[in-house]
Amino acid sequence: MHSYLFPIEMALLAFPFLAFFLTLPFAIYQYHKFGGFNFLRNVILYTFIFYLLCALLLVLLPLPAPDEVAKMTGSPVQLTPFKFVHDFLLHTVFIWDDPSTYVPALTQAVVLQPIFNILLVIPFGVYLRYYFRFSFWKTTVFAFLLSLFFEITQLTGIYGIYPHAYRLFDVDDLMLNTLGGIVGFAIAPLFTSLLPSRTKMDEMTYVNGKRVSYVRRLLAFTLDWFILSTLTGLLGILHVLPFKELDIRGGANFEQLWWLVLLVFLYFMLLPALTNGRTLGKMLVRIRMTSTISEKIRFRQLLVRNGLLYYVTLGIILLPQNPFFIDRLAPVLFLTVIGLAVVSSFVFFIHICINFFAKDRQLFYEKLSKTAHISTFKKK
Repeated sequence: MHSYLFPIEMALLAFPFLAFFLTLPFAIYQYHKFGGFNFLRNVILYTFIFYLLCALLLVLLPLPAPDEVAKMTGSPVQLTPFKFVHDFLLHTVFIWDDPSTYVPALTQAVVLQPIFNILLVIPFGVYLRYYFRFSFWKTTVFAFLLSLFFEITQLTGIYGIYPHAYRLFDVDDLMLNTLGGIVGFAIAPLFTSLLPSRTKMDEMTYVNGKRVSYVRRLLAFTLDWFILSTLTGLLGILHVLPFKELDIRGGANFEQLWWLVLLVFLYFMLLPALTNGRTLGKMLVRIRMTSTISEKIRFRQLLVRNGLLYYVTLGIILLPQNPFFIDRLAPVLFLTVIGLAVVSSFVFFIHICINFFAKDRQLFYEKLSKTAHISTFKKK
């Protein structure tokens, strides 16, 4: 039993880290594909990934020592179909007319191994039918391909990590795993009848996609700064810019500070003026800035909006972290700047919290610039 529990324990330890790295791509995909974020969809996708991780580790673990694998001899492949039936008939203690043999027979490897191979891929068939809406034949093919991936991974010694295969490439495993996928497809309605259909889930997400949440805006904000930092880093490597890394605090010298001011102007003000309120991050999550007083957002509105956000609000909050000013301010003045930054951060946070429950959810710099965010997602 420990040989089955150990891989699941390892999956439980590894999954939080995997989920952390997948959260941002998942969110981007959902906003771009469906226009909204659906909690149930995320639960289903995360459990699917957790299942795949468990299945892979159940196949691979426990890992033997490399020198033990080097000493292994014999053929690494078993290509005789239905050999598991022959092994069962040869080694089982099961006697059909003797009930006392039933339980002992279930504890034998010749019974447990085929059952395990079927059970391993049953959830895969359930997920493919319910969430991915695969047909019977498509589910069968993908169940076979998943099993083939497991077997090739073992045959290659985890793609060269080991000198040769440390487990058998078994054609029976391919057959039984594929059968498991078919069984999963057949019984999927028993497990999913209480859940909303994929179509219903998509409709719920489309409805949410019409509203621009703070989470969606924050995701666009994060993407924009990541894209801007990446682009400036590449330009720095190519010596187009006089620095190799964009410092959002303003850098340690006056030149870097002015470059930051210029880049913010180009990316967050000039670019949206040319794209009708879009930045690259906003394009990915299907939103844009718009004017509340005209059909098209004006350049001066972008100057007011993003100037208040980046040059004033974030400028005050990040000022105490700027090395250029830290080294030049007197202690009393520096403490004053820190106090101003702390108060500004607190007030801005409270302002966001209050507006979170407001009807229009416009922040102060949007109200002053008469701008707002709208969703650009259109259902196909």
